[in-house]
Amino acid sequence: MENQFDDVMRKRTDADLIKIINGPPDDYQPNALEAAKREYERRDLSDEQVTIVNQEITREKAIDDAKANTPLDTTPKILAFMFPGIILFMFAGTFRADGYDRKARELIRWTLYGFGFYVGFVVLIMVLSELF
Repeated sequence: MENQFDDVMRKRTDADLIKIINGPPDDYQPNALEAAKREYERRDLSDEQVTIVNQEITREKAIDDAKANTPLDTTPKILAFMFPGIILFMFAGTFRADGYDRKARELIRWTLYGFGFYVGFVVLIMVLSELF
């Protein structure tokens, strides 16, 4: 029984099909999941091919995990602290979109530290000006 996802699943790689089938079922519509299972069965992959694909998936996951846990360098931290601004939040969004989750979090954190520093500095100046 054909559905709208059969053509899409035929174009997917073996690794994509295995990820879809073994992934959380809520990530795909039921018809898409059924189409992926049918296409996987149609390809009739050998055990060796499945092993190779699973190794590829594991390697990709390790690369993605390493990327997600890459820390932000010291220079951007200093610049974010000294020159906090909205544009740094956009850079953080770009980091996140590229898979650098830790870099994004650290850039936001150091930008907020910078904002806090300058707000505290202004409050301190105002308090001291009232005292003297």
